Amino acid sequence: MSIFNISKHINTVADDAKKYLDSSIEFYKLDLFKKSMSGAVSLVNLLVTGSIFLIFILFISVGLAIIIGESLHSVSYGYFIMGGFYLLIFLLYKTFGKPVITKIVLTKYSKIFFHDDDSKLKEEHNPTETPVAYNQHLEPIRETHESL
Repeated sequence: MSIFNISKHINTVADDAKKYLDSSIEFYKLDLFKKSMSGAVSLVNLLVTGSIFLIFILFISVGLAIIIGESLHSVSYGYFIMGGFYLLIFLLYKTFGKPVITKIVLTKYSKIFFHDDDSKLKEEHNPTETPVAYNQHLEPIRETHESL
């Protein structure tokens, strides 16, 4: 066995390791892009939905304030009552709502970032089968190993 043959095999292994590292880096770049875009799309959907809902609440609040004010014979009383109602909701949220909202958001986004890929990988890849591309990639290594 020649020293040049071993050197050639070491160079082949080094090249394969570099290719593996490069493909792993590309995979993680794509994975990060997918996850960040998923978060960005969720954020935009939340902002659009929230904006539409706030406009709806605004019109309902003004309407209710007018109705309450007319029944009390002073429109300003209706606005003060609606303002007090929203102040009460704000205080309840600050007291009790933060942990609940935090839990909901963390649960939703952890499913997006951590569980989404795991379920797809389990569906797409059966661990008892070896992919053809993987076998083809290993053939030069096997031949090199057998020749040593």
